[in-house]
Amino acid sequence: MRFFYLLIFCCFYLSATAQNRVSNIRFRSIDSARLEIQYDLLNTRPGDSVYVQIRSRIRGLLRIRPELIQGDIGMNVPAGSDRRVVWNARANGYTLNEEIKVSVLIRTHVPIAAARRTSRPSQPTAPEPSVTPKPAATPVPTEAVQTPPTPTTAIAAAPATSPDLADTETVPASTRSSNRYVGPAWALLSAVAPGIGNIFVQTPRPRVGFRPIVFATTYSLILYGLKEKRDADAAYALYEQQRNSTVAEPYYQTANTHYHRYYVATRGAIAIAAADVVLTFLRGLNNNRQKRSLRVEGVTLRPGLQAGQPTAQLRYTF
Repeated sequence: MRFFYLLIFCCFYLSATAQNRVSNIRFRSIDSARLEIQYDLLNTRPGDSVYVQIRSRIRGLLRIRPELIQGDIGMNVPAGSDRRVVWNARANGYTLNEEIKVSVLIRTHVPIAAARRTSRPSQPTAPEPSVTPKPAATPVPTEAVQTPPTPTTAIAAAPATSPDLADTETVPASTRSSNRYVGPAWALLSAVAPGIGNIFVQTPRPRVGFRPIVFATTYSLILYGLKEKRDADAAYALYEQQRNSTVAEPYYQTANTHYHRYYVATRGAIAIAAADVVLTFLRGLNNNRQKRSLRVEGVTLRPGLQAGQPTAQLRYTF
């Protein structure tokens, strides 16, 4: 029983001392692909693990792949100012064009509840920065615009189950499939099944949305057109059997109406399918271009036009 009380006392003690250990969090984008995070760490204890959480206003909590984040993170991070962490957001499947909130948290070596600190007049809490980072051609230091302070700010990590936890969040295996093909070859599937191929060129993961409606609409128009073509042929056959032109005229008009509907329906289906194939092909080309630019950090090669002549633009950022 005394051991139980001692454990509760240790939990409250660690929760209280976790305050003010991480401060002055700021971040900025590097060459539109990576995010640099800096913070001040006042003190650490053996077994503490520092990790980062990034939350988007649109997507919620972002899942960070451990192999794409590096720097002063994980265990054995020395205390000091200007601790630095770099996250390759583009390789992780995210673009730095939305508002995000960065939190630097500490996971202690015993299970503790997430501590929260209430603001006091004598010790105001430092708000966490929440801005939309803009891509910069050169890494010129910029200051993050801070959000107004909230009544409570989480400053300690979530409960840990064992001392040897991973340095960063565990990512499900379904999100690790970074080698999924998202190139222009999916346009071949769109040529057969309009709308379906476009699903697989979406990043960072396939998105269905209303694309099956494109598939259903295209084939509905084709089936409707074939039905009208059959009715047009039947009406024209009756027209040819008539010996009186006055009696045969209504059959001719009926055949002409059915044939017009057949023409409009089939050409509409072809237009929808062609548009989907073109969009899928262009999206696949763009995905391949982004992958090639990731292979060489800071180097971008794209076609251009100067004085009416095609050129190749090479951009290098450092």
